[in-house]
Amino acid sequence: MGYNFNWSAVSGGAPYVTLSSLGLAFNSVSIEKLGCPEKIIVGFDEEKCVIGIKAYNNETGIKAYDFANRKKNGWIRIGCRDFMKYLESLVDMSFSPAKKYVAQYNDSEKTLIVFPKKNKNNNTETEIDDLLQ
Repeated sequence: MGYNFNWSAVSGGAPYVTLSSLGLAFNSVSIEKLGCPEKIIVGFDEEKCVIGIKAYNNETGIKAYDFANRKKNGWIRIGCRDFMKYLESLVDMSFSPAKKYVAQYNDSEKTLIVFPKKNKNNNTETEIDDLLQ
């Protein structure tokens, strides 16, 4: 049985996505999970209150955000103020000051997933696993 160790995992930390009143910010680990694409798309499952982020693959009718070229000090920030106002109203919390979330990566969907209500509702691992499927 072979292993596939990531030797920088401990020093790099968790894949964080920070939600602020202005938009989303991605740390270096979350950037790496996405493969540091030139552009990304951001989706939202309103029923489950889950944000999905994945590489843009020329999908039509979807707003793509510049990504790789926005890297500064190991972070990438994406502005989406109107969406954040909407999200604040749905989760009944403010993202000012910003709140940091550990993102989950769904390999089959190639999507980084953020659960904005996780901290508020204390979702269990089983509930999160159900949301990932």
